[in-house]
Amino acid sequence: MALVSEFLGQLTLSYGGQEAEPTYPTVVPVRDFDPAKDAARLETAIKTKGVDEQTIIDILTRRSYTQRREIAFEYERIAKKDLITALKGALSGSLEALILGLMKSTSQYDASELRASMKGLGTDEETLIEIVCSRSNEELVEIKKVYKEMFKKELDKDVAGDTSGDFAKLLLALVQTKRDEPSNVVDYEKIDEDARSLYEAGVKRKGTDVATWISIMSKRSVPHLQKVFERYKSYSPYDMKESIRKEVKGDLEKSFLTLVECFENKQLYFANRLSDAMKSKGAKEKVLTRIIVSRCEVDLMKIRSEFKKHQKKSLYQTITEHTKGDYQNALLSLCGGDD
Repeated sequence: MALVSEFLGQLTLSYGGQEAEPTYPTVVPVRDFDPAKDAARLETAIKTKGVDEQTIIDILTRRSYTQRREIAFEYERIAKKDLITALKGALSGSLEALILGLMKSTSQYDASELRASMKGLGTDEETLIEIVCSRSNEELVEIKKVYKEMFKKELDKDVAGDTSGDFAKLLLALVQTKRDEPSNVVDYEKIDEDARSLYEAGVKRKGTDVATWISIMSKRSVPHLQKVFERYKSYSPYDMKESIRKEVKGDLEKSFLTLVECFENKQLYFANRLSDAMKSKGAKEKVLTRIIVSRCEVDLMKIRSEFKKHQKKSLYQTITEHTKGDYQNALLSLCGGDD
């Protein structure tokens, strides 16, 4: 198993010639892949009386996105109809949402979740905060591009139209992807200056100069910010997260906290979100689905180990306790094993 996770950790994605962060997926391309065979099995599973959900789960949760695309292409050739439409007709509820999510690429899925959080009456701020504040610069660049292709709208315009005040300013600053690339040179002077600016813009004064906080947190590279938050403690009696809680409230507070948690340890942030989603009696299936689907080909392996470390129980066991039926089977399959 150690070898497998080492190998998975080595899978680096490169964006436009840029080395992106290494990925830790639980869902990887299956070997000896036969899309025509998978498509034929899906067709039988969908057509069968009462629908054979387990076969649909077995196939679609254990193939990579690229392989699912190939299966969809073969399915259309064999069945003379669109796989997504067929799945919509065959499935319902949380299982349907999860399987349809898998039929999109990670950035298409993020883009459609963002769109759904802003469409219609009222905004789902929780989703908006989770996605915008936790995605890397590369991921956000890709999401914006895909958002425009899918919805013929600009993501920043939709965000601006749906939020207001400092909350809107922070989200827009992040969506504009002006964050510095990490540098091999550690600039101690700049680290000290940023730490002092954060302190003077908040805890030190009456009221908060939110613009300064937004500027630093949306423009500096992640490794630089990690050092800034360390340095911050030598100026302020509170650490950065405590300072945020004292200075701002509501969606702005949640956004800043999400940012800081993701800068410090993104996989722990998601592990905590998953734990919270399963704390209440009925699991918050929307949150559960979104995190598992959006991270299974990115870093779910690492989220799993953070979950185990901090919750003293594996993600697999926790999902088993809080969900049921076919939906549970699909989540466990994407989870990729017990720790």
